[in-house]
Amino acid sequence: MALEKNNNAVFLSISDGKITRRVKQSTQSSVTRVTKNGHTIHEEIYDSVSGIITDIKPYTHDQYGKFWNVRIEDGGDAYVLQMNYSGGYSSAFLKQLPNVDLNERVRFIPSMKEVDGKKRVTLFLNQNGQALKHYYTKDDPKGLPNMVQVKVKGQLTWDDSDMMEFLENMVNTEVLPKLKKSDPVTAGSAEESDEAPF
Repeated sequence: MALEKNNNAVFLSISDGKITRRVKQSTQSSVTRVTKNGHTIHEEIYDSVSGIITDIKPYTHDQYGKFWNVRIEDGGDAYVLQMNYSGGYSSAFLKQLPNVDLNERVRFIPSMKEVDGKKRVTLFLNQNGQALKHYYTKDDPKGLPNMVQVKVKGQLTWDDSDMMEFLENMVNTEVLPKLKKSDPVTAGSAEESDEAPF
């Protein structure tokens, strides 16, 4: 997937444990599906994406909400992997991020399985043939706030606002200064996600 000279990146997202690239029309390698909002879309599906992380930014789309845009470069190719700001994929990514060698290629491998009728998603990072562990764990949270249960309109739900604020601050203060910058991640291409909240 070579890019034009204008340095545009290929936008990728994650759906049902796979990396997806949306295409405008059905192709020989695309799959057609209907989103939860009733839109028919065409996607190419991949097991993973790899390269060097060159930028990470939160981005808010007017229609679809807040996302993380992670720019990944591999030679002359550039990709922006979009994940819901709050969810299993982004939480797993950010909790492993301090263990990533930012000068080396990293492989992003999403996963989804169904447990008791609910989708459980995560994102594995692999570097130099080794699976990376979470830096922030239940046994050693290193200051990471826990999610808390709150009541919204009479229903109990999990709130990860403090946790995500902590992780965004970690990205801004500890990760971004170490990245090999190229072109900044720009706004764009946020799409409907079928990711279930973590």
